[in-house]
Amino acid sequence: MSARDYQVTLAAGAVRLSRAYASGAVDVEPSAADNLPFRQLVFSAEGAVAFVGAASDVSSTNYGTRVEVGAAGSAPVIVGPFETGPVKLSDFWAAGAGAILHVLGIPY
Repeated sequence: MSARDYQVTLAAGAVRLSRAYASGAVDVEPSAADNLPFRQLVFSAEGAVAFVGAASDVSSTNYGTRVEVGAAGSAPVIVGPFETGPVKLSDFWAAGAGAILHVLGIPY
């Protein structure tokens, strides 16, 4: 399966990253057909800093990782690669008023 890319518009309140899928319009578990297993995810931010975590309480003060706005010398945040055990967009939540989170996924 080829690489996939997604963009998720963020707000101050957390949104589930599976919102990027057609079936992810609300912050619930997406359809099994959409919720792809990924070996690796690469995150970059546009417009403002993004905050990524594992639960719906992600905020600018409570997060797992901070994704800086892409600029010279600013590296993306990379999750993986994992040889066994995939990650899914539905595993992650993000917040960041004014940010667009760009996601590149490498499926299994």
